[in-house]
Amino acid sequence: FEVFSCMCSPVIKHFVVVLMVIVFSPAVMAQKSPAFSYRLGPSLSFGLSHIANNNVGLGGIAGVERNIHGIFAAEAELSYVYFTGDKALYNDGKNKAYTIPAMLGVKAYFFPNIYVSARAGGIYFLLNQMSSPELRLSYGMAAGINFPPKTNRINVQLGYNAFRHYSITRGYATLAAAIIIN
Repeated sequence: FEVFSCMCSPVIKHFVVVLMVIVFSPAVMAQKSPAFSYRLGPSLSFGLSHIANNNVGLGGIAGVERNIHGIFAAEAELSYVYFTGDKALYNDGKNKAYTIPAMLGVKAYFFPNIYVSARAGGIYFLLNQMSSPELRLSYGMAAGINFPPKTNRINVQLGYNAFRHYSITRGYATLAAAIIIN
């Protein structure tokens, strides 16, 4: 590409990139099955911003996906995270921070079995300083890989969820490994 970039004008470069996308995009598809695909598995989360002084969470993830067109798939995901790792000491061990996000999103498979996803939904959560749980709008993104059937159809995903509470954006990253059920 270095030699190519020196020899051509920007218009020709853009034309070649568009041509490559047109030629190679039919070769890349979302999940090949027209039916629904399900996933279920454990997750490990890391609080990145303002999650009640907690920095590590354990939980689970469940999702469903369906190919909608070419490289795009629609998804729904529900997860649970209980934040266990504390940077602060709580009297009587009353750590109680958790989140339950329910998200809808669109996945794009730019390479076979490798995807990126944008999602939005709601999150039901309780942070340590709160007396009762609350429900808020949430948004996030994810990237992952679906291993082929010869490796038992395993999905590995890295995601980020964020929500606002008391005018502060709070967020956490989640690493999940799930079994894909077709």
